[in-house]
Amino acid sequence: MRPVFVLGLALALSACAMDSTAPSVSVDGSYALRTINGTSLPYTFSSGLTLSSDVLTMNVNGTYTDVARYSDGRTSTEQGYYTNTNGAITFNSQVSGFTYQGSLSGSVLTQILNGFTQTFQKQ
Repeated sequence: MRPVFVLGLALALSACAMDSTAPSVSVDGSYALRTINGTSLPYTFSSGLTLSSDVLTMNVNGTYTDVARYSDGRTSTEQGYYTNTNGAITFNSQVSGFTYQGSLSGSVLTQILNGFTQTFQKQ
């Protein structure tokens, strides 16, 4: 009976390693903004301001930096903290004070902020 117990234990441990609630990729890294509300960059807002690029960097220590570049040469930097719960990400901006949501599926990160859905691709 001992071999059956060892086999059962091995199967149970391998099932834990394939837990479907665990993220398939690490959250930390750099992400390039690809679309806003389904429209590829550059994206022109109703104010006439055009966003040329945006790179979100998420660090292992739970901090992030988001640098946006506009067609008129301006840049905007946001920094804050994030938490990740099985791919559901909460961002807390230390610049604007906003708290907003995101989700990670594979290498695609989606954020929803102020009525805009932003889709990033991990670099």
